[in-house]
Amino acid sequence: MVFFRSISRGISSSLSKTRYGYYRKLRFLSNIPENTVYGGPKPQNPNQRVTLMTLRQKYKKGEAITMLTGYDYPSGVHIDMAGIDICLVGDSASMVVHGHDTTLPITIDEMLVHCRAVARGAKRPLLVGDLPFGTYESSTKQVTV
Repeated sequence: MVFFRSISRGISSSLSKTRYGYYRKLRFLSNIPENTVYGGPKPQNPNQRVTLMTLRQKYKKGEAITMLTGYDYPSGVHIDMAGIDICLVGDSASMVVHGHDTTLPITIDEMLVHCRAVARGAKRPLLVGDLPFGTYESSTKQVTV
């Protein structure tokens, strides 16, 4: 009970009386770095690009492989700073960036613009670019066969 008495004494000594009533002057402190507590990003070597070999090694070691979608330069920079392994530039940019109802209206030229913008910001991650729907078919015969 001595322990509880010392705590209650410490709390009561931290109370201050003002004309509006009592308030507490408690301060909380942690000497553990924030990245350790919240599992923040590990420092990454900015010169080491993520390759298929890098991903294969992470897979064999059982390490997590991370992937995010980016559509522009700022998102590419954030993905790079966070240490993400793979950055997808998706045709969902048609809906997210351009405001269309589906992904069908985006062209391959527009996708290239998005891919270049993300590549300028994300130097380290492996970039994966979506092909817009139907652009990889050369004729209607291929669709029906």
